Amino acid sequence: NLQRNIEKFIFPNKLDLDRKKQIIALVGKEALGLPGLVNPALLKAEDLSAVEKEYLTEHFLTMQNFHHTGQGEAFLIDDSGEQMILFNIGDHLNFYRLDTIDNFEGSWNLVSKLESALGEHVAYSFSPKFGFLTSDPTKCGTALTVTVYLQVPGLVHSEKINAVLETLEDENIFISGLHGDPSEIIGDILAIQNNFTLGVNEEGTLTALRSFVTKIMVEENSARLEIRQNNPPEIMDKVSRAFAVLMHSYQIEAIEALNAISILKLGVDMNWIAGISYQELNLLFCNCRRAHLLSQYSEKVAQAEIPHKRAESIHAALKNVKLLLG
Repeated sequence: NLQRNIEKFIFPNKLDLDRKKQIIALVGKEALGLPGLVNPALLKAEDLSAVEKEYLTEHFLTMQNFHHTGQGEAFLIDDSGEQMILFNIGDHLNFYRLDTIDNFEGSWNLVSKLESALGEHVAYSFSPKFGFLTSDPTKCGTALTVTVYLQVPGLVHSEKINAVLETLEDENIFISGLHGDPSEIIGDILAIQNNFTLGVNEEGTLTALRSFVTKIMVEENSARLEIRQNNPPEIMDKVSRAFAVLMHSYQIEAIEALNAISILKLGVDMNWIAGISYQELNLLFCNCRRAHLLSQYSEKVAQAEIPHKRAESIHAALKNVKLLLG
């Protein structure tokens, strides 16, 4: 997420509606023509349903909640599903890039090119002392926040995660769960991001994150190797229970489903589960979240029916899956 504000305009939280609309009209027109965007569309927040805005939150794995957005705020999204620019949500501009192929540097180059190309048409707020100025003073400087999501069921379920994180503790790195809460790890996912944007450069931020993430993955791979060699009954039991919950629940809430799917992925890696791939489980992991689930139905689904619809969808996705544990 790269934040930028436009020179001579006050921050969006103090900006009147007419000025917000002016920014969307003028800057949005230039943004639609940026090179590197695939058939972009500019969507006004007031024209989107709550579910559509929730879908964007889920798809881009952002910790920002777009439910509250309305008049004077907008989203520019392209057909790749990897690029998004926010207008007047926190800052005048937020450039988002979703990277699914572990290419930090390539993603940064693409975002930087978009920001530079748009900067030829608008002047960004910049201070020689504090760098790029943002509505949150702690995000000034590069105004670049990089979040890496790691799924680490090996460490979580072998109960090594806390010791590893304590050993690797780094004041430059902030670690939380999927929803931004450091105390709640959902679906065995860690969200790892840079803690500082002031007094650092973009390349240093990327290098530090990659180094930290690599250390975590070395520990995760080591934990999985130990599980594979020892077949610990307590983890085999967790995989069996997760399989039963997903296959036989009449209704299931999102967090319970996400946790169970992650354990099932561990079971696939251990060759305890057959009939489904990692990629298919990743898709199921995304599609069982509320907005993604609702997008699969043409008719309106009542709130009370969502847990049952989620269970039905999971049953269909896992119909060919077999548990190989006796």
